[in-house]
Amino acid sequence: MFDTESPKQVLEKLRSFNSKERFFMVGYILGNPDFKPSQTFVEKIENILNLKFPKELFTAMDYHIDWLYAGLYLAFYEGQKNIYPNDEELITGSQEDIDFIIAFVQNNYCHIILIEVKGVMEWANKQLHSKALRLGKIFGQKGDRWPSIVPHFLMMSPKKSKNVDVFDCPRWMTLKGEIPWVELSVPNELYKVTRCDDNGHANKDGAFWRPEFRKNCGNSHRQAACGIDTQLIFTR
Repeated sequence: MFDTESPKQVLEKLRSFNSKERFFMVGYILGNPDFKPSQTFVEKIENILNLKFPKELFTAMDYHIDWLYAGLYLAFYEGQKNIYPNDEELITGSQEDIDFIIAFVQNNYCHIILIEVKGVMEWANKQLHSKALRLGKIFGQKGDRWPSIVPHFLMMSPKKSKNVDVFDCPRWMTLKGEIPWVELSVPNELYKVTRCDDNGHANKDGAFWRPEFRKNCGNSHRQAACGIDTQLIFTR
């Protein structure tokens, strides 16, 4: 049953499912167990979404979408039997997740900010549409399925993509016809390992390998790995 305490309970329920070892490991190693975001980052998100963050935040990385739905459902409908219907098949048992979540309660509303990140790979509309479909069912096409719950969606990458198709995205995922974007700082000089033949041509069955410049991270200016121009070294 819905009640005025449900938005506050959402944070508690979301926190109870946050069981990624990586979250605890990174937080412990960096001395930031709550994954408290920097003020610089907070101000960027506040400006983009026209929000003001309170001090108390729930944050998580690689947060399963199953957990997201379960947390919302239990905040409003938790009962005594501890068994709940899956008529809408929103619990899938898959590993599909949200890269980073920030949630907080303010003025009796619970804001849930979902951030999808690409650092060195390009955005794939197929993957985005899969998540948009599930999130549209979980929050509703207008984001109004759960009383006092306000969902937001952000894309984060070194460069703003021009090829993102938002046609199938629920309304709340977009602002002014596009998904809100925040810049991610990524070094320019990043490389990947590519299997190749003895002429340096990419070949998944090749008996050789070569370092290859990542074109879609940082900026597009080619840098030399370890002082070697990888474009020239494999040219015969």
